[in-house]
Amino acid sequence: RTYVHGLEDSELMIGARVGYDVVRSPIRRAESWEDAPNDALEFSLLLSGGVQRRVGLILKDEAGNYSAVKIYRNKKSARPIATLRVGEMVSGVLDEAEKNGQAKLCSRSYKLIELAEDGSSLKLWVSNALDVTNDTLWSPASLLAQLRDSVGPPPPVSLIGGEDARLVEEVFLPSWDAYNRWQAESLKRLMDRNDYGAVFTHLHNVDCAGHQFWHLAKKLSPWDYADEAAYQRFIERVYVQTDEYLGAFLPYLDKGWSIFIVSDHGLLVGENVPPDIGEYGGLNLGVMKELGYTVLKRDADGRELDQVDWEKTRAVQIRSNYIYVNLRGRDKYGIVEPEDKYELEERIISDLYSYRDPRTGRRVVGLAMRNRDSRVLGLGGKECGDIVFTVDEGYNRLHGDGLTTARGYFGTSVTPVFIAAGGGILKGRTTRREIRQVDLAPTISTLLGLRVPQECEGAPIYQILEDGHESTYGRGI
Repeated sequence: RTYVHGLEDSELMIGARVGYDVVRSPIRRAESWEDAPNDALEFSLLLSGGVQRRVGLILKDEAGNYSAVKIYRNKKSARPIATLRVGEMVSGVLDEAEKNGQAKLCSRSYKLIELAEDGSSLKLWVSNALDVTNDTLWSPASLLAQLRDSVGPPPPVSLIGGEDARLVEEVFLPSWDAYNRWQAESLKRLMDRNDYGAVFTHLHNVDCAGHQFWHLAKKLSPWDYADEAAYQRFIERVYVQTDEYLGAFLPYLDKGWSIFIVSDHGLLVGENVPPDIGEYGGLNLGVMKELGYTVLKRDADGRELDQVDWEKTRAVQIRSNYIYVNLRGRDKYGIVEPEDKYELEERIISDLYSYRDPRTGRRVVGLAMRNRDSRVLGLGGKECGDIVFTVDEGYNRLHGDGLTTARGYFGTSVTPVFIAAGGGILKGRTTRREIRQVDLAPTISTLLGLRVPQECEGAPIYQILEDGHESTYGRGI
């Protein structure tokens, strides 16, 4: 997406419509199997972009109904690679997957979503393949094999669902349940067997869910078809899922550990359909084109092309919060003279504040300032835009385009979380101090009795520490 023309090009739409392969396979009576019941049915399954074939048997139960599916590498295989029953997610299925002509040992997840009692039809989901031999992200590399053998192969998570509520419920959420259990068990095993001083664990389920379907939790056009209440339940389910993951580590409080629960940002449900400005995934045309600052080239028939006309473009909006002046002497096709930059910035800022959403008549931009002034927000510098702006509360997408204090529909916000408990932490205390992300490193350093890193911009949160002074209290997650 080089250009964001409108809502269809936005992350809200694209992130909720992740593509996946659909394989339609005929079901027939099982034939030529090494060992299959006379009443078994069979089908073929194409994987790895169609270059890999697996076969499935549909089997009856004692009541005479078809109730199970077994997946085999081929008809001569003595054992299935997966046994499936409706509604059960089966993760950690080891199999080979092909990529660029090479076969690699991979982990997949399977789920049988539907199976007719007479075996005439079924719906089966198969995850992407996760290479379980790739130790690039492991240090020491031996940890991967150690956990793969003791806990099991890491299960892939699913990024499908979005606008399909059934896939969210049947696939997205259960796949994260499986992955969360694997990560928690892996970390606990390492913590129990190694003398670690600190453990950092990152979980991405809330973020991925937010980009997939958070926006569907309020009934807005063009998502009128979405069941608002259903997606609100999904949001709650994601947080319950996260609580279950965190709960796996609470017993370590009794072993002398301290636990910090933090986030880099929250996610919100938008109150309104966002305007065509502030999208991070490309060059935003909408508002900037309407205001006359960004101009596209046209063909011989007067139709706009997906090419910026730099000879007529004075400024562009790209990367969530930034507007860049097309400055002569700095930019390759610059047309704005350096002596005119200040006045142009003033005009753009004024126009941003004056711009109104044509659907609601409300102001769209919440805050706009020059690069030098944005240092009060922790921004500024040559990599940031010449103008830094935020989308006003109520028009935010999810995060990154507005202020960190923004709130949304269904009690959501982008404000990060901070919770601390355990050795050295005051009990039953809610501090009134404004805690910033830059305060985390010095606080954890103080708790562990370490030197605060010289580059830290924050300060220890003494208000939550026992005795309010530097101490060493053991270990921390």
